[in-house]
Amino acid sequence: MHQPPDGNVGAGAAPSVNSIRQCRPLLGTYVEIHIAADEDDDALLNRSLAAFDEIGRIQRLMSFHDPESELTRINQTAHLEAVEICHDLWHVLSFARELYLKSGGFFDPTIAPELVRRGLLPDHGSALECGSNLSSVLLTENTVKFSKPLQIDLGGIAKGYAVDRAITIIGDDVDATVNAGGDLAMTRWQGRDVEIRTPGSGGRDTVTMPMENRCLATSAAYFLEDQHVILDPHDRLPFAGKQSASVFASTCMVADALTKVALLMPDPAAVLWNFDAIGFIIGLEDVVKRL
Repeated sequence: MHQPPDGNVGAGAAPSVNSIRQCRPLLGTYVEIHIAADEDDDALLNRSLAAFDEIGRIQRLMSFHDPESELTRINQTAHLEAVEICHDLWHVLSFARELYLKSGGFFDPTIAPELVRRGLLPDHGSALECGSNLSSVLLTENTVKFSKPLQIDLGGIAKGYAVDRAITIIGDDVDATVNAGGDLAMTRWQGRDVEIRTPGSGGRDTVTMPMENRCLATSAAYFLEDQHVILDPHDRLPFAGKQSASVFASTCMVADALTKVALLMPDPAAVLWNFDAIGFIIGLEDVVKRL
């Protein structure tokens, strides 16, 4: 299975009576699902297909690249009027706002106009005001309203949420692993190890670590093509550090978003603690620093 360099390589599900492993291109990477249980092939296949369908649904809702996605719709119209949104998008935006506040703005998906300006995201003709932040996004129970023209990119959080939804669809009654590049979730993670690809090795070298929770996400900004950068929301400049951040948490959405905070924030320990997360920085010399 192809994965981005320096992502997470799951140990996979433990041997059982029967198992299935499938891989599909989704979420801008390759998503692998491994399920093991005392079930026949058809039952395992149905669980896997349902999980892939759910990932595809989340992608269609939250993709910045898709001109027909719900995210694109609110980017184009929410500064004009309150827009009704589905529960999934509300849930992700609500957590994004919470993390924005608790991180002092180091996580801010309204960085999207700067990514469009740099040619890193498509221009759908929406307003490109680069000075906005998430405080201009107003959420009610089922609507979103922008107090000024802005755009949101959920690339730093939606993949984690999609993995969460997939593992939920599969169910906790089986031994399952969902691996979407740098985002990983296991139903039976206790006592398992995971291999985290080290910075600068092109995916050849790994650091083996015990799973600290059911979900793990890893982010870095230098090992992929120029099309992948992590921008600091404060100065709008790309993060240039030569290390990766890995975060263990109870959900992949939380872990995924916190990796950006761990890379950008000078001292992210309190924010990680607030979300019961455990973070690590891995440097070029395979030096692991616990946050």
